Amino acid sequence: MNRIYYICLFTVIFLGFTSCEDFLEYDESSTIDKDMAFSNMERASKVALNCYTYIKHDFSGAMRSSACDESVYVWPNSSIHRYYNTSWSPFTTVDDKWSHYYDGIFACNNFLENGADLEFLEYSYDENYENDFANYKSFKWEVRALRAFYHFELAKRYGAIPVVEKVLDVKEANQVKQKNAKEVMQWIGDECEACYENLPEKYDFSGNPYNGQAGRVTKLFVKALKSRALLYGASPLHNNGVYNMDMLRNSAKASLDVINTMEEAGVKLSRIRYTDLWNASGDKHVKCKEVIAKVRINSTNSFEKTNFPISVEGGKSGNCPTQNLVDAYDMQSGFTYDPQNPYANRDERLLHTIVVNQSEWAYGETMNIYKGGKDGAPIKGATPTGYYLKKFAMNNTNLNSANETKHKMIWILFRLGEMYLNYAEAASQINGVNGTDAELTLSAIDAINKVRDRKGLSIDMISESIDIDVFMAKCRKERMVELAFEDHRFWDVRRWMIAPSTNIIKTMKIEKKADDTFTYDVEVDNKTRKWNDKYYFYPINQKEISINKNLTNNGW
Repeated sequence: MNRIYYICLFTVIFLGFTSCEDFLEYDESSTIDKDMAFSNMERASKVALNCYTYIKHDFSGAMRSSACDESVYVWPNSSIHRYYNTSWSPFTTVDDKWSHYYDGIFACNNFLENGADLEFLEYSYDENYENDFANYKSFKWEVRALRAFYHFELAKRYGAIPVVEKVLDVKEANQVKQKNAKEVMQWIGDECEACYENLPEKYDFSGNPYNGQAGRVTKLFVKALKSRALLYGASPLHNNGVYNMDMLRNSAKASLDVINTMEEAGVKLSRIRYTDLWNASGDKHVKCKEVIAKVRINSTNSFEKTNFPISVEGGKSGNCPTQNLVDAYDMQSGFTYDPQNPYANRDERLLHTIVVNQSEWAYGETMNIYKGGKDGAPIKGATPTGYYLKKFAMNNTNLNSANETKHKMIWILFRLGEMYLNYAEAASQINGVNGTDAELTLSAIDAINKVRDRKGLSIDMISESIDIDVFMAKCRKERMVELAFEDHRFWDVRRWMIAPSTNIIKTMKIEKKADDTFTYDVEVDNKTRKWNDKYYFYPINQKEISINKNLTNNGW
């Protein structure tokens, strides 16, 4: 593979071809019936493309970051607080995607059964048939990969789930049985490998109307999914508190395949700035070469409305980073921490991610986050943590209704930075901090230092002379920093089984003194958030349990 093509997932035209009320049943009363949906290549292609539309992003309102130790959501009426205030249950669910992703799986199975192997020979004498059909054949493997991805989204939430590989009738759907999450993750890895062999590196079928689509699954997508799914399946949560070495090795091999392929194509983190991944001027982030797969979101300012500081017109504070997250950022090389100037000379990713006191942010305004300041307590809706969220937002977004501005956004599904970190975690358990072998030719320490050697960063490399426990602590911290607010931390603390300790939330209390300097005092809240080990998995909605007596609710 000598070229890289990146994926941005897009909205396609609906055919009116939808799943019915039951989450796995084919509905013959759909506005376009099965025979018509697959009557020609163009319609059948749209059925395949519709399978992409079930992919979700985490930009809406309260992010899952505010259900772990990355942030606190300001407004108390949000369902995000159910994750930790003891009101979470099969009757009061949060982020309930059971039906959504099984609808997506139904859509995939429907195409795989009814459209994937059609040849449309009646069009074989058309001038463009050969190219059109070459393009169409890829849909089988794209959709199969999407089906694996939707199973992953379910398994990471609910643990044990049914694996559904065919269209089910009502009776069958109401009798499906679960497989444990580890088995599901292994099945996903196997599906990814099967799809990999049949997917293209790019889409370039001369004369085909779908040429050049950036929104379609390629080889790198399935390798990245395999890397993540097997890492999750190998993690302590699914293996009685320890790692599964076979799954770890296969995760690491998939990660290394992605790393090597991208590096051979000239994609290196040493050439890519952290902020190139989002909010880059001129929408450059939409085409950032580090990104393997993404959801492209049309021009919007809803994220800024949710997260701009309370003093900014139209801003609602939203997801406010914690001191826990701030503490994860190292000092730049050669500097030591100054408690009176706590944000000076820190890892540059800190000020790219978090709005701190006295920094310039929205519209170039100075943020006065101290007590009594325009951005601080006791103003209603002001940040309770001492910080506001910067990552993903554009500081020049105008929320004034008369002069509103919007910009394009991307939600990152997979990127190279994650692949290095997945590899570092897996390889360290297999070969130690510095070791390699015939298959895993990159050491764990070199992998993590590739991330810290990103363009524009001036932080020290992690020393090779550390033991595995220290390395793992640093690896976990690096994931928290590099992947902040990209929907990894919530799942990481669960698969590592360290979630109870992350319910202790630290905040920064800032006060202004008479001489216009500030005091910074860390406060600790170890009472607001509650933990029960059943929270390691989502509860399946009770209505699903009532319909299908074969389902069990993973400890709830």
